[in-house]
Amino acid sequence: MKTTPFPHYWILLTVVLSLGGGCTSMDSVGSNMKDRIATVPPRVRVVNGDSRQVYEAARQAMQHFDYHFTEGGFAQGRLEGLSRIDGNGSFGSSLQRSISIHLEALDGGRVEIQVKMTEIIEEDSSRSAMSATETPVRDPAAYDAFFDEIERRLTPPASGQSQSKP
Repeated sequence: MKTTPFPHYWILLTVVLSLGGGCTSMDSVGSNMKDRIATVPPRVRVVNGDSRQVYEAARQAMQHFDYHFTEGGFAQGRLEGLSRIDGNGSFGSSLQRSISIHLEALDGGRVEIQVKMTEIIEEDSSRSAMSATETPVRDPAAYDAFFDEIERRLTPPASGQSQSKP
């Protein structure tokens, strides 16, 4: 009786094919992974105002959008913040947002604001051993709303109107 060096090669072939069978293409898998891992550059906007005013406006805008200041400072030219943890996600997962703001004074009473936002999703740890995943926020509307709030706080109120605080 003749034996093959690997008598169970059909099993190995079946396993390999079934692992790749659900994917439309390996290129799409690689593309999705690159999207998750790739570094997303910060969104940038230049505003008029001195550094202290812009710092305070950015800190107030963070509070307005429910971010809690975690680190940074005026002298460092940066602010970091985290949102509350939303534990109402599907299948027991939780969601938290982070924000990172860098301020750089420019000539002519202007300040460059660089903002990065991230979503942090943690799966139900009782069902999975996976750690939290961080995904950059790519929605331009989220950044525009944040920048608009900073600019609103930098704009002096029209005479006879009061500017609301957080």
